[in-house]
Amino acid sequence: MQPESGPPVGRAGDPDNTAGEIPDRGSVHEFTHSGEPQRLDAILCERVPGHSRAFFQRLIDEGCVTVTPPARREIKASMRLPPGSRIRLVIPPPRKLDLSPRDIPLEILYEDAYFAVIDKPAGLAVHPSPHQDTETLVQALLYRLKDLSSIGGEERPGIVHRLDKETSGVLVIAKNDRTHNAISSQFKSRQVHKTYLAVVRGEPGEEEGRISLPLGKSYSNPKRQAIRMDGTGREAVTDYRVLERYRGYSLLEIWPHTGRTHQIRVHLAHLGTPVACDKLYGREKTIYLSTLRERPRTADEPQIMARQALHATAITFRHPHSGETVSFTAKLHADMRELLGALSTYRAYR
Repeated sequence: MQPESGPPVGRAGDPDNTAGEIPDRGSVHEFTHSGEPQRLDAILCERVPGHSRAFFQRLIDEGCVTVTPPARREIKASMRLPPGSRIRLVIPPPRKLDLSPRDIPLEILYEDAYFAVIDKPAGLAVHPSPHQDTETLVQALLYRLKDLSSIGGEERPGIVHRLDKETSGVLVIAKNDRTHNAISSQFKSRQVHKTYLAVVRGEPGEEEGRISLPLGKSYSNPKRQAIRMDGTGREAVTDYRVLERYRGYSLLEIWPHTGRTHQIRVHLAHLGTPVACDKLYGREKTIYLSTLRERPRTADEPQIMARQALHATAITFRHPHSGETVSFTAKLHADMRELLGALSTYRAYR
């Protein structure tokens, strides 16, 4: 990982990086650990002063720290490094988060004094981050809703749960902190029921099933999650049912019982049926009509699917004020409808 911009690269331990001096953002620091075995985050605090331990823990989680010899397990802040370990730290350049309200098209499925339910479009990130500078759902919420909860912090007002950027569908937004806590507690106690629809590559061997495999960060790619059978993963359970089979594809209905990062995508990929157009875990980045028709593609042919074919279609929970059970649904978006129409026409079993 190379810094995008900023001042010239500096090295921890060099004369120009003296103790007590706050290191420049956008810099690279390399050094060898000496002394007794010590936690990685504690080593970084000592060798690169000017930042909190939480700051370094976040950089470790984001894959900005590498260790030589390579760690046999995922690099974590708590891992103890023996003397002689070589550490490389990249401090990314600062990027100011844009929290200005934006008039972004947004469909509100339901709204009352306590929460709102929206139909998130694909391609819209839920909240801003230092690694992306595109428009976000948070900006749309700040423009359209008067009140938002503050528990998620300044960067995530109203955000109780998330969907991946390329996933479309229902998302609940809290308008005050009491509502936020009430709905969050239902998520934690697994009282919120979510239903997804996915077009996947391939066909599951069974008509329905349960995938119960723990998930954790990939050791090789910090952007990916992976099945972790070494005791470091967190419980993850996904139920699925085949709604329709096509030649080379299937339409699945999915019920995740836990809410791990990329859970559905990783579980389905492990099953051998990754979500169609899943760029991180799948087999292809885009789908063209000519591909489904098994004909040559023309140079100017448009894509019919260019994002992961995953849609959060329904959510059910208890209303935080009345206590009654409420359910909300979002219809499939146009690109997934077009994909299913093409599959029905050209890939259906006759």
